[in-house]
Amino acid sequence: IMEEHGQDSNLSFHLEWHPKEAETTEEMNTKDLVNLFRKDVNTIKDEDIRRLVNHFRSKIDRAEEDNDLVGSYFQVISDVLDYRNWFQFKLFYRKDGSDIKELTNKIFSVFSGGEKAKTMYVPLFASVYAKLDAARNSAPRLIAMDEAFAGVDDQNIEEMFGILNSFNLDYLLTSQILWC
Repeated sequence: IMEEHGQDSNLSFHLEWHPKEAETTEEMNTKDLVNLFRKDVNTIKDEDIRRLVNHFRSKIDRAEEDNDLVGSYFQVISDVLDYRNWFQFKLFYRKDGSDIKELTNKIFSVFSGGEKAKTMYVPLFASVYAKLDAARNSAPRLIAMDEAFAGVDDQNIEEMFGILNSFNLDYLLTSQILWC
């Protein structure tokens, strides 16, 4: 989605989303874990349940032992069960027709204000679009943003509105100089 909408732009993006590998012998890799969750409940074996219990017990034990851990046991469980932590996300970019490269903090820091905004907003718009595209036809296709496009030049603002419109999203945006 992001590559398709970046064809007419000097800056386009590509996102890779990979399942994480197991970190210990007691844990399962994300691909196996997701496949197990997708099984029909009537086909799950005792071995499958044992693997699940061992996996989550190991994750919880490691989280509790982590010196940087701040929060309650509820937060530990919430973090371990949050499927977004089961994957690794990498954002790539292509600028001015060059080869595609991984977007790092160092590269992001030298982008202009408009490029930084596109780096944040294009993946956001694409993810909202992807989520809503899977929703019922009657579901609202709305995105609301405060201080949208602050510090972004008119050309980049126009391009981002074009992206919002191409995704067929309704929007409510506010900023110091813009409202719609």
